[in-house]
Amino acid sequence: MSNTYFLGGASPEGFVTSFYAAHRHCFGYYLKGGPGTGKSTLMKRIAAAFAGEDVSCYHCASDPQSLDAVVLENRGVFIADATAPHAADPALPHVTGTVTDLGAGLDRASLHESAEAVRMLYAANQAAHLQARKGLAGIAAMEEQIAEIGERALLREKLTQYAARLAARILPQSTRKGEILERRRIALTPAGRVCYLPENCDLMLLDDPAHTAAAQLLTALSEEAAARGVNAEITRSLTRKDRAPELLVLPALSLTVAASYALPDSIGLTPVSTVRMQRFYGTELRTQRTLLRFCIRTEQAAAAQTAALLSEALRIHDELEAHYIRALDTAFLNRTAEELIRRIQTAA
Repeated sequence: MSNTYFLGGASPEGFVTSFYAAHRHCFGYYLKGGPGTGKSTLMKRIAAAFAGEDVSCYHCASDPQSLDAVVLENRGVFIADATAPHAADPALPHVTGTVTDLGAGLDRASLHESAEAVRMLYAANQAAHLQARKGLAGIAAMEEQIAEIGERALLREKLTQYAARLAARILPQSTRKGEILERRRIALTPAGRVCYLPENCDLMLLDDPAHTAAAQLLTALSEEAAARGVNAEITRSLTRKDRAPELLVLPALSLTVAASYALPDSIGLTPVSTVRMQRFYGTELRTQRTLLRFCIRTEQAAAAQTAALLSEALRIHDELEAHYIRALDTAFLNRTAEELIRRIQTAA
């Protein structure tokens, strides 16, 4: 079985990930090395080597074709790109994890010849990402305004009662406790907003013009699921200050509950049900309709512009990566991949 996530995503404050905290009990293989040193290629080989097992693949939000991490769930092992912007090291070397330096397979003389071009491309890539962060700040400002409108108009008691009825209808009762697991299935990428919906899951869509009721319903459902012994995977906003939830997956129930505003225009899955969240707002929402529509249109325009900036950053990154790929000893990469696979297999 394979699960697909993002390792993290861009926010106005920079790259955000909860991956290492969420997998602190796993043994980690931390991969170091610059762009083009084969980190993603190596992880794809490891995922293929253990394809018959429960494998989770974590993609790069800046380039969804690349992997940032692979988790072998049954073995309690992860292999991750531990370089910037998600740099990490094992807390206890050789006890909680080990470091593999793929940069050791680079031809230094070859890189020295293109050093000036590499520096210029790196600076240009960083500048594009800085501009993208400004775009994300614009998205955040609009989302905060939308949420403020929603907060003022929200009918809290009505929503609370509905959440309790819905939980009682869809959630089983158990004496054990479940977990709320932080997982990222949504990210703004160079291709726009992308969502990795789980396979073979029904989709319940929360159609919410003001973002607030959906976020509170997702919070209530995830907490109630954990209290009833059902594990809940939650994806949170990277642009709202309160990191409000946008999507909830209940794997044991084969159910995904998602806020409509967080999903891309085409999700490739027809909802089994749609909850019109407007009924959980009072008349004040109607008086703010013009402002609400302006904020939504502005947020959408900012998202499109930010995706274009991320696309430019990726183009520059690919040029930068090409210099490292030319300098890489592929035989070294192959030997390293085979050695890591062997070590993981024999550690079982």
